[in-house]
Amino acid sequence: MCNKETSSCHITNVMKILGGKWKLPILHRLMEGKMRFSALSELIPTLSRKVLSAQLKQLEKDGLVIRKKYSQIPPKVEYSLTQHAVKLRPIIEFLSGWNQEISNTD
Repeated sequence: MCNKETSSCHITNVMKILGGKWKLPILHRLMEGKMRFSALSELIPTLSRKVLSAQLKQLEKDGLVIRKKYSQIPPKVEYSLTQHAVKLRPIIEFLSGWNQEISNTD
């Protein structure tokens, strides 16, 4: 619960969910559609598979990513965004555009 002394707690709560180096890039890539783990790993090559796995688990726990496991051989798992995460699209697109804008002014 927020009070006057912790007026920034809403942003703090957002940062608990979205903070870190890799969550926004993962969400950004998943906005392209459903993806398998290997496809995500190839699209973000500087991200280790171990960290990708951990971040996907955390995003799933936080209600932003859906993990769908198919019972087949070989095993198949797809990741996609929840409706809750899709609402972040304008924010992530804005941040991407903002980055391009400041990168072009240097």
